[in-house]
Amino acid sequence: MPPDNWDTHRASFDGTVQLTAETHITDASPVVTRPVLQEDPGTGGSSTYIGRHHFGDSAIDETSARDYGQSRQQGLSELEQKTLELWNVFALPPRPLHESLLESFMQYCFPWMPLLEPSEAHVRDNQQSSLLLSQAIFLAASRVNPSPPVCEYASSAEFYQRAKALFWIGHEKNELTVIKATTMLHWYTPDGPAFVSHDTSEYWLKIGVGLAYQIGLHKEPPPGPPRAIRRRMWWSLVVRDSLISVSRGRPRAVNLEDSDVSMPTLDDFADAPQTGELFIAYVEVCCILGDLVQTCARRRMTTSKRTEVLNALFKWTRMLPARLMLAQYSVDTRSYEARPHDFLARQLHVPYFTSIIILARSGATGENISPAAVMAASFVAGVYEDFLARNLVGLLSPTFTTFAFISGLVLRSLRSYPGLWPAARKDLETILASLQQLSNRWRSAIGAYKVIQRALDHPVPTGTSPKRSLLSLSREEAPLFEGFPLHICRMWHASEAERAAQNVDFNLSDILPPQMDLAAERGSNSQAAIMNLNLLPDDSLFDVPFDDVPYFWGDWGVNG
Repeated sequence: MPPDNWDTHRASFDGTVQLTAETHITDASPVVTRPVLQEDPGTGGSSTYIGRHHFGDSAIDETSARDYGQSRQQGLSELEQKTLELWNVFALPPRPLHESLLESFMQYCFPWMPLLEPSEAHVRDNQQSSLLLSQAIFLAASRVNPSPPVCEYASSAEFYQRAKALFWIGHEKNELTVIKATTMLHWYTPDGPAFVSHDTSEYWLKIGVGLAYQIGLHKEPPPGPPRAIRRRMWWSLVVRDSLISVSRGRPRAVNLEDSDVSMPTLDDFADAPQTGELFIAYVEVCCILGDLVQTCARRRMTTSKRTEVLNALFKWTRMLPARLMLAQYSVDTRSYEARPHDFLARQLHVPYFTSIIILARSGATGENISPAAVMAASFVAGVYEDFLARNLVGLLSPTFTTFAFISGLVLRSLRSYPGLWPAARKDLETILASLQQLSNRWRSAIGAYKVIQRALDHPVPTGTSPKRSLLSLSREEAPLFEGFPLHICRMWHASEAERAAQNVDFNLSDILPPQMDLAAERGSNSQAAIMNLNLLPDDSLFDVPFDDVPYFWGDWGVNG
C-alpha cells in the first residue's frame, strides 16, 4: 500500500503564475504578443500559456475565457489506485540505495540535463519528494549505476514501468515536475531507430515538448524564483531535441523561431556554477550540430551557411572556459599540452568533432575524402580510447552510439589509402570496442556495430586504385583543430608521416590564417574580440546551393 502522503497530491511550487497573452498594438508596429502574469485559478497549481497572436487586435477577456472547471476535479479513482499498486509504483529503495542512485544521477546525468533544484537534488526523504520524479531519477541512475545491489532491488525496466504508470495515470499534478520526469525517461531507450516504439527518447521528447508549450516554457520567464529552473528545463529539451534528431535523422520538435527564451547564463546556476559553465557550452555546440544536421537533411547547404557554421564552431572553441579545454598553451614550449583527463570535458568535445565531420562531408565532392572529416573522426576515436582505458564507456548516454557510428564510417572509407589504413584500422578497433560496450546498455549500438563490421568485412571493390595521401586541410578548416592535444589524433600523425615520406611539408601553422594569433586569442579575456573573429567574412562569399548533397551519412557506402 502507498504511504499516507501519496493519498493526496502535493501542491506545485510556491508562487505559481499563469501565463496568458496580452496584445499590444500601435499604428506603426505589427501585433506583438508577450506573456503576462495572472493569478493561478487553482487547478492543481499548473501554469498555462495560450497564445493569441492570430486574433490580432481583438480584445479577449481571459477571465471569462477560463471561467469553467477542469474536466478532472477529483483525485485518483479506486481503479487507478489499484493499477498503480499492481505496477508497484509505491516501492522505494532503502536509504543506502536511494543515496547511491541519487549520487550517480547527479554525477553522470545531471550535468547534461540540470533539471533539479537544490531542494530536489539533495532530498534524502522519499516521502517529501515527487513519486514520479523519484522513479524517473532512479531509472536514469540505474542506467549508469548497474551495481549488484541496485540490480537486485529493481531493474531499469522496472523503474521505467513504475514511472510510466505514474505518468499515464496522472498521479503528478505539477507540470514542471512532469516535464522533468519525461526528460529523464530518455535514459531508458530500449530500442534503436530501426523500430517503432512508445518507449524511446524520441517518443518522450515529443511529449515533454508538447507539455512545455502548454505551460509557456518556450517564452522568456518573468523574474522570480522559477525563472532559472524554467530556462534550464527549456534548454535541456532543446539540446535533447537536437541530439535525437542527429541520432535518428528525423525533424526536430522545437523550432527556436517560436521561442524567445534567451540562452542560458551563469545566473541560472547560482547553486552550481561549474555545471552552468559546462551546460552553457553544451547547449551552444549541440545547437550548432542540430542546425547543421537540419540544413543537410533539407538539402539547403550553401557556401554562406557553411561559413556561418565554420565561424560558429571556431568561436565556440575560443569561448570555452579554460577548465573545459582539452589542452593548455605553454609559453615555455610554445605548444599546446594536454590537460589532465576530465570525463565531462572530453564528452563535451565529441559533438564538436562530430559537427566538423558532418560539415566536411557536406562539402566533399567526387571521390575525395575530406581530411577534416578524417581528423575529426580520429579525435573522436582518441577520446573513446581514453574512455575505454578508464572503463567509462558504460557511463555514456545513448547519443554516443551515433557519434561513434559517424566516426567509424569516415575511418572505414580510408581502406583505399595503404599508407593511412593501419592507423585508421586501429581507430576503428577503438570505435568497434566502444560500440560493443555501449551495446550492453543501448540496443542501438548493436546495429551500428554490425553495419561497420559488415562494411569492413566486405572486400574492396575490384579495380579500386590505391590513393597516396589525403588532401591538405583547407585554410578555413585548419583553425578548427588548433589548440587540441594532437597525441589523441592517430590519423594526424599518420598523415604527417605519409607526407614526410613523400617529401610533402605539412605544418598546421603554415595553413592558419596569418592575421590570427590564435594562442593569444585563446588566452584573451575579451569576449567581444572573440565574437568578432571570423574564419571567413560572409560578404566575401556567394550562395551556391549544394543540391546534390545527400543527408550526412546517406552516401557513405556502408554496405561496402
